[in-house]
Amino acid sequence: MSTRPMLEQVFQPHGRGLLLRVCEWEGDGPPIVVMHGFLEQGAAWHEVAQHLTRRMVAPDQRGHGRSGHVGTGGFYHFWDYIGDLDALVDHLGGSVDLVGHSMGGTVACYFAGTRPECVRRLVLVEGLGPPDMTTTVVDRARRFLDDLKRGPTHRPLASVDDAVRRIHAYNPALPHDVAVRLAARNTRLQDDGTLTWTWDALHRARNPVPFQIDMFRHFLGNIRMPVTIVRGGRSTFVLSDEDERIAALGTDEVAIHVVEEAGHLVHHDAPQKLAHIFEAALS
Repeated sequence: MSTRPMLEQVFQPHGRGLLLRVCEWEGDGPPIVVMHGFLEQGAAWHEVAQHLTRRMVAPDQRGHGRSGHVGTGGFYHFWDYIGDLDALVDHLGGSVDLVGHSMGGTVACYFAGTRPECVRRLVLVEGLGPPDMTTTVVDRARRFLDDLKRGPTHRPLASVDDAVRRIHAYNPALPHDVAVRLAARNTRLQDDGTLTWTWDALHRARNPVPFQIDMFRHFLGNIRMPVTIVRGGRSTFVLSDEDERIAALGTDEVAIHVVEEAGHLVHHDAPQKLAHIFEAALS
């Protein structure tokens, strides 16, 4: 049974106009900041928080969860996520322990490489960046323009139960009560009475700027704090050059953990085990 309540606050990064919703679990010591993955939400880390005593802060990244959308004419450029994190770290005192999962791990790497003085320790959960996409640049640009012409939209949801079914289709092992809680927070009624996801449908548009590993390595090389890497033993997210990326890190203090029973969503599949890894890495 969960015992640590999740609090929610609204935060505006550096007066940039976009309001972010931040989930927080009160506790001891300096904050652990968690950056969630693509189309997830800060509240997805609630079960992990139940096994920790540290203060944990997990924002809904822009366009996700209950955070603001960029609006007509805008787009989600990757460095906007990093700018939001920069503002949040300033707000929290300028020095944090940082955790990133999947897309959030890429955000965390860029930030830790840019501002290493602001990150005491870094934990990357399935988060050493996506595969290199440089060779797909022309196709991605074409698909981006096509997506904008069509105007990305959400598929309609019949009910919250329908949202739960879709979440379970992505992760069948997720406990039902957790799926219900996440679906309830990640859906909203529109003015016409229909139910939709809270995350911005614009995320469905293909990003025209591909991930480039040669550029990414420069940031990895400037990561000087201790790094803990967590993999899911059943994950299908496999990087052929992961060893080279680890070798590119600018620190010799690297620990690697494999959670055998978990897939890509380690925080859902094995929250208690992941919390224990955090305790060891961030104590």
